[in-house]
Amino acid sequence: PSSPLRRGWRALALSLAALATGCGADDAPMPSEATARAQALEALPTSCLDIKTASPEAPDGDYTLYVSGDASAPWTAYCHGMAGTPAEYLTLTQAGANSSQYLAGGASYGTTVRTTFSRLRINPATLKVNTADQTFATSTGSLRHSNSQVLVTSMSYGVAMSCNRTLSQGNIDLRGTPFAVPTGQLVPWGGSMAGTGAVSSEADQVVSLSGGGYCGFVGLAGIVNPYNQGGGLLQLQYRQGDRPSSCQDIKTAHPEATDGNYTLFVNKDPARPWSAWCRDMAGTPTDYLNLSRTGDNVNYSQYTAGGVSPGTNVRTVFTRLRINPVTLRVDTSDQTYSWSSGSILHGNQFPVTSMPYAAAMTCSAVGPGNIDLRGTPFAVPVNQLGRGGFNFEPSSILFSNNNQVVDLRATGQCGWIATMGAYNPVNQNGLSLLLTYSVPQ
Repeated sequence: PSSPLRRGWRALALSLAALATGCGADDAPMPSEATARAQALEALPTSCLDIKTASPEAPDGDYTLYVSGDASAPWTAYCHGMAGTPAEYLTLTQAGANSSQYLAGGASYGTTVRTTFSRLRINPATLKVNTADQTFATSTGSLRHSNSQVLVTSMSYGVAMSCNRTLSQGNIDLRGTPFAVPTGQLVPWGGSMAGTGAVSSEADQVVSLSGGGYCGFVGLAGIVNPYNQGGGLLQLQYRQGDRPSSCQDIKTAHPEATDGNYTLFVNKDPARPWSAWCRDMAGTPTDYLNLSRTGDNVNYSQYTAGGVSPGTNVRTVFTRLRINPVTLRVDTSDQTYSWSSGSILHGNQFPVTSMPYAAAMTCSAVGPGNIDLRGTPFAVPVNQLGRGGFNFEPSSILFSNNNQVVDLRATGQCGWIATMGAYNPVNQNGLSLLLTYSVPQ
């Protein structure tokens, strides 16, 4: 079914066509002209002005636009100033990950200036970003530039700068959008620039900036003073062949979609598919990773009873894991798709009837646990799990099968193995577990 916007778009086209054919014979356009006019208005919106033309009362907010009117090239724009002259902004989904910085020190005294962007002013026809626009940005710090009276209080987008030969850091992160940054646009400039440069990753959606010198920076080619509102135009590129990266993407494209299995793609990359279970598609969709290996003795967490924690062994077995499809972090406390058995009085103080994922605990004998991601394209980084509690030193964490399988053996009185930083990982007391996309070779 068509969206309300598309229905409004179609209604506007038909009403204007009817108005044209309903005028007097002397000034009415030929039927073919009216038809052409209606067909033109049926085209998919490419700008916020198109949205306003179709719905003059439309408020500021998120709308779907289409690059060059191509139905296969949608993107989410924030339309600003809809009551006047609309302007398009690209919303950056990676909070805090898009910042420019001028590091204080050396010839530039004061405090480090850092500007963090949440949206970028973009021309929807050319896909060029105005890096000087700071409408949706926040800045901290203040310094005098290079022994001058020029006061710097903000930075343009895509810059890392210093005047003390120490490298400053900046970052561009367009993940969660369908755009990438073509390489070669961000270049070193200035003096004593050793180490200055831009490193692209994640299919050119992430650019890590290291800039400095005396004075030196990395930024847009041709921009000499990339501070305050000194910016230029950064060309973006629409990533053809993008795929849905989340269950919300599925719902946006197909509002009638029901709960079930769908193929998602990490960072919308066609080369990184994975099987997701999309839950609550009628409301707010949530993403779950289907576990291929299931059963009583696989993908389980256990608290072994005994010692100061009497009762029966508590074991929770998981069949799906709640996962953030952008960060690839598993919510180990989510037990929507699991079952538990047993009951323990932890430390003779409070009851335990379930365990978070990726945990093993005991106050007497060995507490086992297991992670098994075989049959999925994901693995567990070795730095994600740690040991805690008392007398836990003999506890072991054994990785195998390209880090897709992790066997846990907790010891101590009481001791545990769980995600790094976890304390008393029982019931729903679990922290997030980072996974990596790593298809075994």
